[in-house]
Amino acid sequence: MMRAAAQNVIERLVRVEHGEWPKLALAFTYFFLLLGGYFMLRPLRGTVAANNSDILHWLYTATFLTMVAIVPVFGFLVSRFRRGQFIPGIYAVFIGTLLLFAFGFDDAATPQWIQRTFYVWLSVFNLFVVSIFWSFMADIFRPGQATRLFGFIMAGGSIGAILAPMATRLVVVDFGATGVMVVAALALAGATAMAIVLGRFVRQEQHIRHTPVIGGSIWEGAVRVFRSEYLLYACLLMLLHNLTSTFLFNGLAVLVDREIAGFAERTTLFSTVDQVVQLLAFAFQFFITSRLVNHLGMPRTLALVPLLLASGFVLLGSSMGLVLFAAVQVAQRSMNYGVIGPAKEMLFTVVDRETRYKSKNFIDTVVYRGSDVTASWLFKGLMTAGLGLSQIAWLYVPVLGLWGVGAWRLGVIYNRFRTAAKSNAGDQPPTG
Repeated sequence: MMRAAAQNVIERLVRVEHGEWPKLALAFTYFFLLLGGYFMLRPLRGTVAANNSDILHWLYTATFLTMVAIVPVFGFLVSRFRRGQFIPGIYAVFIGTLLLFAFGFDDAATPQWIQRTFYVWLSVFNLFVVSIFWSFMADIFRPGQATRLFGFIMAGGSIGAILAPMATRLVVVDFGATGVMVVAALALAGATAMAIVLGRFVRQEQHIRHTPVIGGSIWEGAVRVFRSEYLLYACLLMLLHNLTSTFLFNGLAVLVDREIAGFAERTTLFSTVDQVVQLLAFAFQFFITSRLVNHLGMPRTLALVPLLLASGFVLLGSSMGLVLFAAVQVAQRSMNYGVIGPAKEMLFTVVDRETRYKSKNFIDTVVYRGSDVTASWLFKGLMTAGLGLSQIAWLYVPVLGLWGVGAWRLGVIYNRFRTAAKSNAGDQPPTG
């Protein structure tokens, strides 16, 4: 009775259609376990970052170089193996290496090289496993379904992200970092099981025994990015977004360092920011995002976020302060997780399978970390040149304007691709 009532409420809020529940529930649980496992590990990453704050920009660079090295390996696997083989296989490798870290960590006594390797590994893990998840979702949900359901699926991840730090706090007291890693590995094993079950369900739904091997060159993902206006716009928006988010992340750290002395007080502030971000992101994902896309369309939805952020940056340029800065960062991160994230994943529902897995992964890993490195070094350079945070905030206003224009253009191309996909139902949509 209660289950049916809850299901009816969700159907009214999310607009779930007949026959979509099993696939939606599996995807929701899959992402819940996946992000739950990651967010259990994230506090350990923060501790390692604090222990290596003097070389943090080099760890960003090492992460980027590792991404560059791994992408062709991923391209090879995607080209040679079926989806039901390479997704669980990649997850199994990450689970195995995580268990190795679990037995190599001894909290404060852990050697520096192991800590730094773990930092890079977790940064790679986060982008790869999440990118694979959304490639999978874009593969099994049609564009119209994605518009309605991706926000709800992402909400599953947000719930995992909200609950996971609580689990970390409970486990780390008695079992240390090793215990946290083992529990996270179990969550990731559950996510892998969900991926296998979901893959089998989709094959039964489509009445096929196996999904075909994607094939193609291992470099095809990168090549397609540079040949496609659509994908280049996606890369541009990622760069502009990272320029903005890195400024807000690093700027808040600078202000906290200046104004808050105690370790506990700093930790409390950052924990509060994270909690508010996840709660707002969940609200966006569950109640707002799909409605925005349906009522405003993709161009307006994508352009709305930089427009709103521009007003926040004008406030920062006019009146700099810790509380205001934290509020703008909360707004940026919650809209990133709650609006930009689901909308970005919708963009890849209108391209072919090779683009979904290879090009998307290249953008989500190499391009993302490359822009991350660029943004971190740019911030360091501007601060070293003597510019204050207010001055830098004003410099970013035109960046947000460019982001808005590019977002609008990307949304227009998405609409064109979606129309073409509808008119050629059953055929592969265009790659751009």
